[in-house]
Amino acid sequence: MIAFKFHFMVKSSMSSAPQDSTAPQSEPSSNRLKDGLKERAHGFATVKSTRIYNDRRFHGLGVLAAIALTASFIFPNSQDAQADAPVAELASLTTFDLTRDDLYLIDPDMSAHKELSLTLKSGQNLGPLLQKNGLPSGTAYQLTKAFAEVFPPRNIRAGQTFHLSFSGDELTDMTFKPNSDKTIFVSKAGDGFKAREVAAELRFDQMVVSGKIENSLYLDANAKGAPDKVIVQFANIYEYSVDFQRDIQPGDEFEMVFNVSRNHKGEIIKAGDLLYTSFSPRGKTSTYYLFEDSKGRENFYDAKGKTAKRKLRATPINGARLTSSFGRRKHPISGYRKMHKGVDFGARSGTPIMAAGTGTVVRANRYGGYGNYIRIKHSDGYSTAYAHMKNFARGIKKGKRVTQDQIIGYVGSTGASTGPHLHYEVLKNGRHINPRQLNQLSGKPLNKADMPRFEERRREIEALRSKLLLEKEQVAEVYTLQPGDAVLAYSAAMP
Repeated sequence: MIAFKFHFMVKSSMSSAPQDSTAPQSEPSSNRLKDGLKERAHGFATVKSTRIYNDRRFHGLGVLAAIALTASFIFPNSQDAQADAPVAELASLTTFDLTRDDLYLIDPDMSAHKELSLTLKSGQNLGPLLQKNGLPSGTAYQLTKAFAEVFPPRNIRAGQTFHLSFSGDELTDMTFKPNSDKTIFVSKAGDGFKAREVAAELRFDQMVVSGKIENSLYLDANAKGAPDKVIVQFANIYEYSVDFQRDIQPGDEFEMVFNVSRNHKGEIIKAGDLLYTSFSPRGKTSTYYLFEDSKGRENFYDAKGKTAKRKLRATPINGARLTSSFGRRKHPISGYRKMHKGVDFGARSGTPIMAAGTGTVVRANRYGGYGNYIRIKHSDGYSTAYAHMKNFARGIKKGKRVTQDQIIGYVGSTGASTGPHLHYEVLKNGRHINPRQLNQLSGKPLNKADMPRFEERRREIEALRSKLLLEKEQVAEVYTLQPGDAVLAYSAAMP
């Protein structure tokens, strides 16, 4: 390190020696001070080790300014002052080292510690990522080896981030959080590294969200506190009987009871499964309870033990708009009125089409004005048909067994069609019926042997739901009562 020093003279109160007119005139102290400051400024600009760190750069300049201001009072530069004041003997010599740490020229603690965050990109591995960012190959190997002892490297995904800590140029720690449940710590241990996994302290709880539709199910439920996962699960339960594009109206009520995981602060870290649902599209309420049958299969059942899943879907395509309803209409191509034996859903070309129910494909070919056409035979005399398809899904042909929700083809505009859409028909014993009537079909019932256990589980969920709703109401009173009463209201709401 290069040290820049300057000296100035201090008048001694102990000395009273007369002025020697023959002694050579020494350079005024104020000039030497200025020269020292100039030299110091030059050091700031040219010597790397004396540069001030960005967040403390003004401290050093402040100290220099204070010294200069003090010197201007001690050493006046006017000719009159020099003529009147006697020349003092040198009684002491004070030396300042302007490279001292207390003058903020160098901060060892700041220069020693460094943080680095690395985000894995698609196709990258941890070891090469570390080496690419300056770690020696040996260090990267040891770190990756220790990391692999507690977390399989193949489970790392693109977009995940690693946080590294350095002391000087030496790596001391690395942290990695694969999910909300755990964190991987890798720390320096002797000549190598040691890794450990720390599980988050989570508390498992239940939560209730309820309200009315004002904008959409997603926006309104999310505003009430329902996570995305829970809203999607809720929609999946009702998609067999409810058309979310057309059946929902402002004022329709919804309710969800679901599991959540909270951290030590009470914040929701992860949402679990729905336990109870209630939905009232167009004023018709349907409630379902989560239950696991004797074969270990979980499903949602209404109070009578019938599953939410219907035999046939009301809409075999997601996110489509209804462009033509069932009944007599003016044909868009021929121009004359005729019976429209199905419903049309407008959608982008290539949108997947699902089988409305489990059954066997009885036709999958080109069929006149229907274009690419599939018909599926289901149980209890039901059949469904899908027309104007762009193409069929792989493996779909006559005699193929398909399951409900399986993709069978893609939206197109083949045959007598004015644009990409799906023409969907439902037949009962060979007679066309309105697909919108499918929401009247009830789901498959539970086995009689499972009903006693289901009733017991349903009562447990209802008791939990009542408790959660009561707590919600009591806690809400905290914001309306006086401060003294609010404490009592909140205490009463706690389990």
